[in-house]
Amino acid sequence: QAVFGVVGGRSVSGIISLLVKEPLPWEKVHVFLLDERLVGKGSPESNATALAPLFNRARFHPFLVYGTEPVSPLPALHRYEAELAEVGGRFDLLLLRAGGDGHLASLFPRHPALADAHQGFILVEDAPKPPPRRMSASRPLLLSATSGLVLFYGEGKRHALKLFEDPSVPENVCPAKLTLSLSHHSMI
Repeated sequence: QAVFGVVGGRSVSGIISLLVKEPLPWEKVHVFLLDERLVGKGSPESNATALAPLFNRARFHPFLVYGTEPVSPLPALHRYEAELAEVGGRFDLLLLRAGGDGHLASLFPRHPALADAHQGFILVEDAPKPPPRRMSASRPLLLSATSGLVLFYGEGKRHALKLFEDPSVPENVCPAKLTLSLSHHSMI
């Protein structure tokens, strides 16, 4: 089996739509979301809503929280961590997309969530991009992955790529640099 962590976004969806056509043993691949916007069921802003149809041959594990207020996402976070623990508790491969500011998943530059030491999924209550409530893989969870790929796709990511390539810029300014700590990493 393999455990694959993915983020949402048009560029990632395009890559995944090509990847799932490959003759791989998808029935042995567990796919987890690395972040999710806490929006209503079926919302077009939901990563699960966008990605679930692409993974019809894999074992897709959506992060399920319905409603935005006053539903507490904490029980869902604990369930999601338990699901990941059942398949080994870590990722074999990450497919990430850097945001224009260099963020990964819902770990934003200079945000307190970057310092959260929890080895699992965390709640981000005040994301600088809408919606403000999100679930994210923590920094330690991302760093426990075996390998990862980070995409810098489109003109809007040029600034993030410059930050990523600048050795003087720390991870708290460009969270995409977290991928440099993985055993195997690539950037596109």
